[in-house]
Amino acid sequence: MGLLNLASAASVWRGYEYYKYKRIFAVVKLSESEYAGKSEGSDGQFYDVRIDIAHPRKSNCNCPHANGKRVVCKHQIALYFTLFPDEAQNYYDMTVRYREEEEKRQEEIENKVIKYINSLSKEELRNTLYDVLYDGPEWLFERFVHENIDY
Repeated sequence: MGLLNLASAASVWRGYEYYKYKRIFAVVKLSESEYAGKSEGSDGQFYDVRIDIAHPRKSNCNCPHANGKRVVCKHQIALYFTLFPDEAQNYYDMTVRYREEEEKRQEEIENKVIKYINSLSKEELRNTLYDVLYDGPEWLFERFVHENIDY
């Protein structure tokens, strides 16, 4: 399992941004699979980052998020992308494709809902609304009742 798989989605995205804005400095190859570097953090501090491609769980950083923990942080991901820019591009392309597919999927769902609602008669719409209000989430019923009561 690689660094990208071990990191949270937020850490990978932030790491990509750090890579894009060149926040990694003083990169050194320590062995065939180990690299070290410095990263400027969002707080203006500089952090010591070390990644091990062969054994990603041995990677570390002294930032508050990862220091002393087995967590892959944005600084480690930024170092990884700095070393392997093709991986950064692949990640970016995959993210863009996913967002486009998700937007398309949401649009399809919206169109199906609109088509379904437009196909219902007035009576069917009333019955559906009753079902939603009475059998739906409690907060929805409570909101409806409180907004429509004359005090």
